Amino acid sequence: MPGRQAGVGLLVRTELFKIASSRWQPVALTAVLILHVPPMLWAGQDAAASWNGLRSRSGLFTGYAMMAFGILVVAQEYRHRTAALAFLAVPGRRRITIAQYLTVAAVGLVLSATLFAAWLAVGAVRHGGPGMHLDRPADVAAAYGVVAVTVCAAGAVGVGVGTLLRGSTGALLALGCCGAFEPLLDATRFRGPVTAPLGVLAWPTSELETASLASAAGWGVLALVAGLFAVGRDLAS
Repeated sequence: MPGRQAGVGLLVRTELFKIASSRWQPVALTAVLILHVPPMLWAGQDAAASWNGLRSRSGLFTGYAMMAFGILVVAQEYRHRTAALAFLAVPGRRRITIAQYLTVAAVGLVLSATLFAAWLAVGAVRHGGPGMHLDRPADVAAAYGVVAVTVCAAGAVGVGVGTLLRGSTGALLALGCCGAFEPLLDATRFRGPVTAPLGVLAWPTSELETASLASAAGWGVLALVAGLFAVGRDLAS
């Protein structure tokens, strides 16, 4: 129909096509999986340590990879100067930003689920099903739920910061500087937008878990909302 606007689903498929047709993005995503293979094969921890490390091994690297990936998905439009064409094709720019976040979140969920299942299977082979809580499916589901929320939140931070700064160099530098500053203060250590995933995934049995998870989700929502507000001022949305 003439004048009909593209839906978010179509925009998500467009973003996935752009990722698949990129020269290096599929390779980088595959590398996230491949880099886990050596530690999977040679890790020698006991059952308790393998279970406690399940979230960090499947989610920590993935979370930060999705944070950077979110920036790059947004920034490629500005780097290749196709943003103006996208603005004209889809004046409601917020829908593009939402589609970009959904794309990054979907990629992150697929990667984290694959790695979570792989690490869980390796642990079960080495230590038996009970050692990896396979007899308690609620524990397994809760563990992956924390990973999924944290990975999606990290992706939202990347998309939001990339949208605000409109470039990969500035956005990556901003998050790098933020991550270096956050450990200096007790109030921001493991609770800032960059270090919160570290607090919730790297130390799952500590008092940091709830605060870091809430912080990660909160910063993700805040960054995404700020990005939506920023693009809403470009053209009518």
